[in-house]
Amino acid sequence: MDVGNIITSSKLEEDNFKLCGKLESTNKSLPTLIIGWGKTKEMFGENVSILHKQIDDNLYWTFSQKERLVEYENDIIDFKKLCFNKFGDELHYVYVDIIHGKLSTFKKILSKIYSLEESISYITDKNMLYILGDNIIFGIDLNIIEFIGVPINKVITKIQQLPNSVLIENEIFNKCKEFIKKLDNRYRLVPYIIKYGRYT
Repeated sequence: MDVGNIITSSKLEEDNFKLCGKLESTNKSLPTLIIGWGKTKEMFGENVSILHKQIDDNLYWTFSQKERLVEYENDIIDFKKLCFNKFGDELHYVYVDIIHGKLSTFKKILSKIYSLEESISYITDKNMLYILGDNIIFGIDLNIIEFIGVPINKVITKIQQLPNSVLIENEIFNKCKEFIKKLDNRYRLVPYIIKYGRYT
């Protein structure tokens, strides 16, 4: 799954990044890094500064290996971190706090979950349930649910009864395990990754 674009004329191999030769070929919703001061100047002329490597909100540049190797290597590392950290930013995360939250808030959240026309859910090995629908990820700690006297199986059955509901099994999760590690183990993003079906 791509988390960023890299514009380069050189041969480069980077998992999870779309490699392009020109700006028009990039995925505009993802951060983009242009490799090479010469290439950057060619594309933007006097509208870029050698002192500022961020061109706009989602567009960056760095020197090529031949221009300045150390800066190139450091900037690639920084750009990759930025992209993996930004992944999933367009989603809203709602932790369902059964113990400390207001009953009225809890009821509204449940109503929203039950109204989802399509949902994908995943239960971690630590019994954290994540439900994705309408660009919202709901997080529910099933250990707390069980602690207050509600059987976990009852909750799972309810989730499976939602219209167009998919509950992710561990076999499917194993396909995106390496990608999740790159995302700093943000397991709540598993349903989002599975939804788009690209795990590398």
